[in-house]
Amino acid sequence: MDSLIALLKLPVQRRLLLASLPADFADWLDYVAIIAVIVYTWGHGPLALAGLSVTLTLPYVLIGPLLAAWVDRTEIKRVLLYSNLGRGVLTLGLAVVPNFELLLVVVFFRAVVDSAFTPAKQAAIQLATPEALLLAANGLHQGVNQSSKILGPALGGLLIAAMPAQGVFVINAALSLIAFAVLLGLKLPERALTRDPHESFSRRLTGGIAEFLGNRKLLVVLAFAASAHFIWFLYDTQFAFLNDLFGYDATVFGISIAASGAGGVLGAVLAGSMRGMRPLLMMALPAVLSGTATIGLALAAMWGWSVPLPLYLAIFAVLGGTTIFMLVPYRAVIQAETPPDRIARVSAAGEAVMIVAMMAAPFIGSLIAAGWGIPAPFLTGGVLLGLLGLTGLAFALRR
Repeated sequence: MDSLIALLKLPVQRRLLLASLPADFADWLDYVAIIAVIVYTWGHGPLALAGLSVTLTLPYVLIGPLLAAWVDRTEIKRVLLYSNLGRGVLTLGLAVVPNFELLLVVVFFRAVVDSAFTPAKQAAIQLATPEALLLAANGLHQGVNQSSKILGPALGGLLIAAMPAQGVFVINAALSLIAFAVLLGLKLPERALTRDPHESFSRRLTGGIAEFLGNRKLLVVLAFAASAHFIWFLYDTQFAFLNDLFGYDATVFGISIAASGAGGVLGAVLAGSMRGMRPLLMMALPAVLSGTATIGLALAAMWGWSVPLPLYLAIFAVLGGTTIFMLVPYRAVIQAETPPDRIARVSAAGEAVMIVAMMAAPFIGSLIAAGWGIPAPFLTGGVLLGLLGLTGLAFALRR
């Protein structure tokens, strides 16, 4: 807790956190509105929602690394300002698009802008934070982000019931402009250049992966995080069906997602307050706990055991908390091990690897569920996550 208090005493960190509140909230506020327009206004079905999912994630793989090479050679404050401004303008565009195809175009370009904002934010956290407080910084920022995932869609759902979707888009655009206004007063330290400023673009483009390959610590935490993402998404899309198996309705499913989010906030803050523990150990321990809880849920569903609602929600909180707990040390290691003029490309490369790792997982999980029943992907994922955690523990304790 002392590290969190020390972090909040830093003026630059306070402003970054203050700007993160509307900026992260803007990522999620209009999510429900977009789906409502696609499904209820235009009458599209599951294929359209799958197209939306691809459109939201593809820019981080295809364009994020390109933009990161530019971010590493640009003033970070300028990138943060332009990206929030661009996101606000494009969100306003959602209020006037007349059809599904144009909506996907606007969503795609908004994700492109966001793929520059994300590595720039990581660079800003690195510049504004002493190395001893990196865990605390990432814990707080991850907590803000996780809170926005809970409150954003919930508030968006309430707003869509009270006003047309266009109104939600306008409100969300205003949030990005508020973040822009807050960031106007941001004063970041200058970045130290450790490479030739005339380095070729192709070298800068591939530099993110090269950093991982040339640094064992970076490579290990990326391999762990990417493997965990693949495992999580084996069963992540099956939770609604598992909820039905236990005899719970849609209301309980919504509450369980909120419990998972609340656990994520607590996990982020808890991870941020821990100092002195090795990062891989911090990632491995919650993986074992999460794997054990997931196996327990799967076996209960397979054997027809009833799970009392308080315990059911507590398990979801544990799953959400352990998931986020694993991500905080990953980001702290990247910021500690990467020179300031390479942090954007390394951050973007890591995000791209994790997205690629998880893209096939929902389809594999669906095939497992179709062949062996709904609990099967949970059992498979729980076992794999537990083994991943035990492998990480063995590696961490051996060093």
